[in-house]
Amino acid sequence: MRQRHAGDLLKRAVPVLGLGVLLGFAGPFASNPPLSLSVRLAFWVGMVVVGYGAALVAGKLIPAGSIARPGPRLIAVAIASALPLTFVAAWIVPLLRPGHAYQPLQLPALFATVAAVQLAIVFILLRSPGNVPAVPTGEPNKPDGPATIPRTLLSRLPSRLGTEIVALEAEDHYLRVHTMLGSDLVLMRLSDAIAAIGPDLGLQVHRSWWVARDAIREVVRTDQRSQLRLMNGLTVPVGRTYTAAVRGAVDLL
Repeated sequence: MRQRHAGDLLKRAVPVLGLGVLLGFAGPFASNPPLSLSVRLAFWVGMVVVGYGAALVAGKLIPAGSIARPGPRLIAVAIASALPLTFVAAWIVPLLRPGHAYQPLQLPALFATVAAVQLAIVFILLRSPGNVPAVPTGEPNKPDGPATIPRTLLSRLPSRLGTEIVALEAEDHYLRVHTMLGSDLVLMRLSDAIAAIGPDLGLQVHRSWWVARDAIREVVRTDQRSQLRLMNGLTVPVGRTYTAAVRGAVDLL
Protein backbone atom coordinates (compact mmCIF):
# COMPACT_ATOMS: atom_id res chain seq x y z
CA MET A 1 0.00 0.00 0.00
CA ARG A 2 2.79 2.41 0.88
CA GLN A 3 4.55 1.64 -2.41
CA ARG A 4 1.38 2.42 -4.32
CA HIS A 5 0.94 5.61 -2.27
CA ALA A 6 4.52 6.65 -3.08
CA GLY A 7 3.93 5.96 -6.76
CA ASP A 8 0.88 8.22 -6.79
CA LEU A 9 2.81 10.99 -5.08
CA LEU A 10 5.57 10.59 -7.65
CA LYS A 11 3.08 10.91 -10.50
CA ARG A 12 1.81 14.12 -8.97
CA ALA A 13 5.37 15.41 -8.44
CA VAL A 14 6.36 15.00 -12.10
CA PRO A 15 4.18 17.86 -13.44
CA VAL A 16 5.26 20.03 -10.51
CA LEU A 17 8.91 19.47 -11.44
CA GLY A 18 7.96 20.22 -15.03
CA LEU A 19 6.54 23.53 -13.85
CA GLY A 20 9.86 24.30 -12.15
CA VAL A 21 11.80 23.58 -15.34
CA LEU A 22 9.37 25.72 -17.36
CA LEU A 23 9.78 28.63 -14.95
CA GLY A 24 13.54 28.14 -15.03
CA PHE A 25 13.64 28.55 -18.81
CA ALA A 26 11.08 31.38 -18.85
CA GLY A 27 12.79 33.29 -16.04
CA PRO A 28 9.73 35.28 -14.87
CA PHE A 29 9.63 37.91 -12.13
CA ALA A 30 12.92 39.53 -13.12
CA SER A 31 14.97 36.32 -12.79
CA ASN A 32 16.05 36.59 -16.44
CA PRO A 33 18.65 37.81 -17.40
CA PRO A 34 20.11 38.60 -13.91
CA LEU A 35 20.47 34.86 -13.29
CA SER A 36 22.13 32.40 -15.62
CA LEU A 37 20.09 29.51 -17.05
CA SER A 38 21.64 26.91 -14.77
CA VAL A 39 21.07 29.04 -11.68
CA ARG A 40 17.50 29.85 -12.75
CA LEU A 41 16.73 26.15 -13.25
CA ALA A 42 18.16 25.24 -9.85
CA PHE A 43 16.32 28.11 -8.17
CA TRP A 44 12.89 27.46 -9.69
CA VAL A 45 13.02 23.67 -9.43
CA GLY A 46 14.07 24.00 -5.80
CA MET A 47 11.32 26.53 -5.09
CA VAL A 48 8.53 24.43 -6.61
CA VAL A 49 9.75 21.31 -4.76
CA VAL A 50 9.63 23.23 -1.47
CA GLY A 51 6.30 24.67 -2.58
CA TYR A 52 5.04 21.15 -3.26
CA GLY A 53 5.84 20.17 0.33
CA ALA A 54 4.32 23.37 1.70
CA ALA A 55 1.12 22.71 -0.27
CA LEU A 56 0.90 19.18 1.17
CA VAL A 57 1.21 20.52 4.70
CA ALA A 58 -1.30 23.31 4.05
CA GLY A 59 -3.69 20.77 2.54
CA LYS A 60 -3.60 18.78 5.79
CA LEU A 61 -4.17 21.92 7.87
CA ILE A 62 -7.14 22.88 5.67
CA PRO A 63 -8.99 19.54 5.26
CA ALA A 64 -11.38 18.90 2.42
CA GLY A 65 -14.51 19.29 4.55
CA SER A 66 -13.50 22.64 6.06
CA ILE A 67 -14.53 24.67 3.00
CA ALA A 68 -17.60 23.57 1.07
CA ARG A 69 -16.47 24.39 -2.46
CA PRO A 70 -13.15 23.05 -3.83
CA GLY A 71 -12.14 26.24 -5.66
CA PRO A 72 -12.00 28.52 -2.59
CA ARG A 73 -10.26 25.74 -0.64
CA LEU A 74 -7.52 25.47 -3.26
CA ILE A 75 -7.01 29.23 -3.12
CA ALA A 76 -6.83 29.07 0.68
CA VAL A 77 -4.25 26.28 0.51
CA ALA A 78 -2.19 28.29 -1.99
CA ILE A 79 -2.25 31.41 0.19
CA ALA A 80 -1.43 29.46 3.35
CA SER A 81 1.50 27.68 1.70
CA ALA A 82 2.74 30.94 0.14
CA LEU A 83 3.24 32.62 3.52
CA PRO A 84 6.33 30.64 4.62
CA LEU A 85 7.59 30.41 1.01
CA THR A 86 7.70 34.22 0.84
CA PHE A 87 10.31 34.33 3.60
CA VAL A 88 12.21 31.44 2.01
CA ALA A 89 12.40 33.39 -1.27
CA ALA A 90 13.39 36.58 0.58
CA TRP A 91 16.29 34.65 2.13
CA ILE A 92 17.46 32.83 -1.02
CA VAL A 93 17.28 35.62 -3.60
CA PRO A 94 19.96 37.81 -1.91
CA LEU A 95 22.28 34.77 -1.86
CA LEU A 96 21.92 34.44 -5.63
CA ARG A 97 21.87 38.18 -6.34
CA PRO A 98 24.10 39.97 -3.82
CA GLY A 99 22.84 43.42 -2.96
CA HIS A 100 19.24 42.54 -3.91
CA ALA A 101 17.85 42.23 -0.38
CA TYR A 102 14.12 42.64 0.18
CA GLN A 103 12.93 45.45 2.38
CA PRO A 104 9.82 44.99 4.56
CA LEU A 105 7.71 47.14 2.24
CA GLN A 106 8.66 44.87 -0.69
CA LEU A 107 7.44 41.67 0.99
CA PRO A 108 3.74 42.10 -0.02
CA ALA A 109 4.73 42.21 -3.69
CA LEU A 110 6.99 39.19 -3.19
CA PHE A 111 4.14 37.37 -1.46
CA ALA A 112 1.85 38.02 -4.46
CA THR A 113 4.49 36.53 -6.76
CA VAL A 114 4.97 33.45 -4.59
CA ALA A 115 1.21 33.00 -4.19
CA ALA A 116 0.76 32.99 -7.97
CA VAL A 117 3.29 30.17 -8.31
CA GLN A 118 1.77 28.30 -5.36
CA LEU A 119 -1.67 28.53 -6.91
CA ALA A 120 -0.37 26.76 -10.01
CA ILE A 121 1.34 24.11 -7.86
CA VAL A 122 -1.79 23.55 -5.75
CA PHE A 123 -4.02 23.06 -8.78
CA ILE A 124 -1.53 20.53 -10.19
CA LEU A 125 -1.19 18.82 -6.81
CA LEU A 126 -4.77 18.70 -5.53
CA ARG A 127 -6.83 18.64 -8.71
CA SER A 128 -6.85 15.62 -10.98
CA PRO A 129 -6.51 16.10 -14.74
CA GLY A 130 -9.45 16.07 -17.09
CA ASN A 131 -12.76 17.89 -17.29
CA VAL A 132 -14.89 16.69 -14.42
CA PRO A 133 -18.60 16.51 -15.14
CA ALA A 134 -20.92 18.19 -12.70
CA VAL A 135 -23.50 16.37 -10.59
CA PRO A 136 -26.99 17.91 -10.83
CA THR A 137 -27.78 19.48 -7.47
CA GLY A 138 -31.42 18.53 -7.49
CA GLU A 139 -31.00 14.82 -8.22
CA PRO A 140 -30.38 12.64 -5.14
CA ASN A 141 -28.19 9.57 -5.06
CA LYS A 142 -30.08 6.47 -6.16
CA PRO A 143 -29.79 3.31 -4.04
CA ASP A 144 -30.25 0.87 -6.98
CA GLY A 145 -26.57 0.83 -7.96
CA PRO A 146 -23.13 1.85 -6.70
CA ALA A 147 -23.14 5.13 -4.81
CA THR A 148 -23.06 8.32 -6.88
CA ILE A 149 -19.96 10.36 -6.08
CA PRO A 150 -20.78 13.54 -4.10
CA ARG A 151 -19.52 16.87 -5.40
CA THR A 152 -16.71 17.09 -2.82
CA LEU A 153 -15.18 13.89 -4.24
CA LEU A 154 -16.18 14.33 -7.87
CA SER A 155 -14.30 17.60 -8.21
CA ARG A 156 -11.04 15.80 -7.39
CA LEU A 157 -11.40 12.74 -9.64
CA PRO A 158 -10.53 12.43 -13.34
CA SER A 159 -13.59 12.03 -15.55
CA ARG A 160 -12.29 8.65 -16.80
CA LEU A 161 -13.32 7.09 -13.46
CA GLY A 162 -17.00 7.84 -13.94
CA THR A 163 -19.36 8.83 -11.14
CA GLU A 164 -20.13 5.58 -9.30
CA ILE A 165 -18.23 4.67 -6.13
CA VAL A 166 -17.60 1.02 -5.32
CA ALA A 167 -15.38 1.51 -2.27
CA LEU A 168 -13.26 4.03 -0.38
CA GLU A 169 -9.86 3.08 1.05
CA ALA A 170 -7.86 5.19 3.50
CA GLU A 171 -4.13 5.44 2.73
CA ASP A 172 -2.32 7.52 5.34
CA HIS A 173 -3.70 11.05 4.92
CA TYR A 174 -5.11 10.24 1.49
CA LEU A 175 -8.23 8.52 0.27
CA ARG A 176 -8.28 6.04 -2.62
CA VAL A 177 -11.61 6.17 -4.41
CA HIS A 178 -12.48 2.90 -6.19
CA THR A 179 -15.04 3.05 -8.99
CA MET A 180 -16.15 0.55 -11.62
CA LEU A 181 -13.60 2.11 -14.00
CA GLY A 182 -10.51 2.27 -11.77
CA SER A 183 -9.19 4.20 -8.77
CA ASP A 184 -7.31 7.35 -7.85
CA LEU A 185 -6.05 9.14 -4.74
CA VAL A 186 -7.56 12.33 -3.35
CA LEU A 187 -6.41 14.44 -0.43
CA MET A 188 -9.33 13.77 1.92
CA ARG A 189 -10.07 11.91 5.14
CA LEU A 190 -12.17 8.77 5.06
CA SER A 191 -14.48 10.15 7.77
CA ASP A 192 -15.14 13.31 5.73
CA ALA A 193 -15.93 11.28 2.62
CA ILE A 194 -18.32 9.00 4.52
CA ALA A 195 -20.09 12.04 5.96
CA ALA A 196 -20.41 13.56 2.48
CA ILE A 197 -21.95 10.40 1.01
CA GLY A 198 -24.35 9.78 3.90
CA PRO A 199 -25.41 6.58 5.67
CA ASP A 200 -27.96 5.22 3.19
CA LEU A 201 -25.75 4.15 0.29
CA GLY A 202 -22.99 2.26 2.07
CA LEU A 203 -21.24 1.44 5.29
CA GLN A 204 -17.83 1.37 6.91
CA VAL A 205 -16.62 -2.23 7.18
CA HIS A 206 -13.06 -1.65 8.40
CA ARG A 207 -11.15 1.22 9.94
CA SER A 208 -9.67 1.85 6.47
CA TRP A 209 -12.59 0.82 4.22
CA TRP A 210 -16.08 1.95 3.24
CA VAL A 211 -18.11 0.05 0.61
CA ALA A 212 -21.22 0.83 -1.38
CA ARG A 213 -24.04 -1.40 -0.15
CA ASP A 214 -25.20 -2.46 -3.62
CA ALA A 215 -21.64 -3.18 -4.79
CA ILE A 216 -21.36 -6.22 -2.47
CA ARG A 217 -21.63 -9.48 -4.40
CA GLU A 218 -20.24 -12.17 -2.09
CA VAL A 219 -19.02 -12.83 1.42
CA VAL A 220 -15.80 -14.83 1.76
CA ARG A 221 -14.81 -16.33 5.11
CA THR A 222 -11.20 -17.34 5.78
CA ASP A 223 -9.70 -18.27 9.16
CA GLN A 224 -12.68 -16.90 11.08
CA ARG A 225 -12.39 -13.59 9.26
CA SER A 226 -14.77 -12.24 6.67
CA GLN A 227 -14.12 -10.42 3.42
CA LEU A 228 -16.48 -8.79 0.97
CA ARG A 229 -16.08 -9.39 -2.76
CA LEU A 230 -17.41 -6.42 -4.70
CA MET A 231 -18.98 -6.18 -8.14
CA ASN A 232 -15.70 -4.99 -9.69
CA GLY A 233 -13.73 -7.97 -8.28
CA LEU A 234 -12.22 -6.00 -5.39
CA THR A 235 -11.91 -7.89 -2.10
CA VAL A 236 -12.37 -5.81 1.05
CA PRO A 237 -11.58 -6.96 4.62
CA VAL A 238 -14.20 -6.74 7.35
CA GLY A 239 -12.79 -5.58 10.67
CA ARG A 240 -13.81 -7.56 13.74
CA THR A 241 -15.24 -4.49 15.43
CA TYR A 242 -17.43 -3.84 12.39
CA THR A 243 -18.69 -7.43 11.91
CA ALA A 244 -21.92 -7.02 13.86
CA ALA A 245 -22.83 -3.76 12.16
CA VAL A 246 -22.05 -5.24 8.74
CA ARG A 247 -24.11 -8.35 9.50
CA GLY A 248 -27.12 -6.29 10.39
CA ALA A 249 -26.77 -3.83 7.51
CA VAL A 250 -25.92 -6.22 4.67
CA ASP A 251 -27.83 -9.29 5.94
CA LEU A 252 -25.16 -11.48 4.35
CA LEU A 253 -22.62 -12.29 7.08
